[in-house]
Amino acid sequence: MYSITELPQDRREAIRYWALDAAGSKDPITVCDPHNYLSKFNNGKDGLSLNIPQETRRESYAAVKQDAAARRRVILEILAENENGMTAREIARELHRRGITPTDERNYAAPRLTELYQAGKITTTGKKPCPQTGRNVAVWTARKG
Repeated sequence: MYSITELPQDRREAIRYWALDAAGSKDPITVCDPHNYLSKFNNGKDGLSLNIPQETRRESYAAVKQDAAARRRVILEILAENENGMTAREIARELHRRGITPTDERNYAAPRLTELYQAGKITTTGKKPCPQTGRNVAVWTARKG
């Protein structure tokens, strides 16, 4: 088991400050913990106890899962329309042009490409230099059949 004393000093102070502030409130506590520091605590050890609503986490996951499925379908359509293949950045640009994503950031497409590749729905047909980074990147195409 882990305790708060195993965290770096700056993290311990931030969590103690947060816990003291939260202890004075009767409202439910929602915690954003991207580095998963709080999962290391032994259920209230060192006087720290968290109540994170599981229902909201499930709702968020369901929404993200549904959005990812829709984006995979659109990516397959885009690749079917472009038989010569496209890079992740080009696909992201097309997703943005169609109003599906808020920006043309490549990370709106790249995770879905990995999922589609693992499912056997797309493949790489080569590589080409990315005009933005100058590095070679994969060219993706939809599988036939």
